[in-house]
Amino acid sequence: MTSLLRLPGARLVSHAAFVIIIWFLIMRVNDSVDPLANYYIALVAMYATAMFGMVILVGLSGQVSLGNGALMAVGGYVFAVTSLHWQTVPILGVPWNGWWSMVFAAVGGIVVGLLIGGIAARLRGPYLAGLTLGLAVGVPAIANRFPELLGGESGLMLTVPYPDGGYAPIEEAVFVDSAIEGQSGDESTVVVPSAEATVSPDDMLTMDNFPTTDASAAAPSVDASVIGPATTDMSGVDLSGTGDLIDASFIIERWQAGLAITVACIAAFIALNLVRGRQGRVWRAVRDDSVAAAVAGISPAQAKVSAFAVSSLFAALAGAVFAQILSYVGPGAFGLGLSLSLLVGVVLGGRSSLLGAVIGGLLLVWLPEFVLSLSEKGGWEDQITNNAPNLIYGLLVVLVVLLAPGGIVGSVQLLIAKVTRRAPKGV
Repeated sequence: MTSLLRLPGARLVSHAAFVIIIWFLIMRVNDSVDPLANYYIALVAMYATAMFGMVILVGLSGQVSLGNGALMAVGGYVFAVTSLHWQTVPILGVPWNGWWSMVFAAVGGIVVGLLIGGIAARLRGPYLAGLTLGLAVGVPAIANRFPELLGGESGLMLTVPYPDGGYAPIEEAVFVDSAIEGQSGDESTVVVPSAEATVSPDDMLTMDNFPTTDASAAAPSVDASVIGPATTDMSGVDLSGTGDLIDASFIIERWQAGLAITVACIAAFIALNLVRGRQGRVWRAVRDDSVAAAVAGISPAQAKVSAFAVSSLFAALAGAVFAQILSYVGPGAFGLGLSLSLLVGVVLGGRSSLLGAVIGGLLLVWLPEFVLSLSEKGGWEDQITNNAPNLIYGLLVVLVVLLAPGGIVGSVQLLIAKVTRRAPKGV
């Protein structure tokens, strides 16, 4: 078995098989749970995708980043703009759909990552932190400078995607229903007026970004399944004759979770091959001693630029997925709180481990729900409930830095290494 793993391409095949098995198992779980659980799974997968890049940038290459939320904004806005305004793929001329928007979001992330990495390669320490912090604050605010294209402070609304792909502005949502006119076979058009953005989270660490656990939140309604976040009263409208446009078996939360899982698995496959290949050794060498790496023929500047490019790629993909989960993009959705939450998740899970990124995503989704349950039992005020996760995150980070610098995964690996008397390895 060991000799087979040493064959050319064997590691690529083994990583692909591992990721496919994980994808299959998670998809089975996703198909068997309720829509609220689908929503949480989608969030965990989205966070994990972004934090795979954080592991490479912060953990392996030793950089400091407080602005990956802004890189997610790049992916989210590229996805939204191309989805809403492009009907065909440039040059190719084939019909446009959501998957092409994902590809263009990834390309936009790489381009922005190369530009930022070229500047960041000349900086280190607090200066690099200041640069990335400026990105976290400045990039989402660019939308306010181009309100006609990017929607300004209100952002851009997206209609719910369907399996065959395709998005349209919310005011162009069309429903076909013979029962509305009372005549069989007639088509009626319901034009939904554009609405102000109802999703504008100021901080990704507050409780406002997570649905409640009541029955209305758990069960998909007509509004959530058809017209996304628009506030339109459809009471009394019979949608039984909508035909192919509305599929009763189609659950949007499940579809979104499946998309997020698929993107996360693709990102994990790429990250695994980079981390455990030659590029991963280059990043570690520059992180441990850039002077020694330069003497060995490694360019520290190129290594740092490549780390930023890969991290930005994963962040842009996560931002595109996030846009589809919210059916909305806006400055408030990609604020400074999102960037800080990604950094917190990586530190808690393990900044040098891809598995730590997944655990960090679980913590970012579970902790606000845990605080919400405590607030309901204790009768806390809303202000305390909304800010309690921030306090807990801060306390956890301090404890991890002081007691377990390697995060959860690093601590477990260190414990196993002491028991087995072997050197700990990253995942």
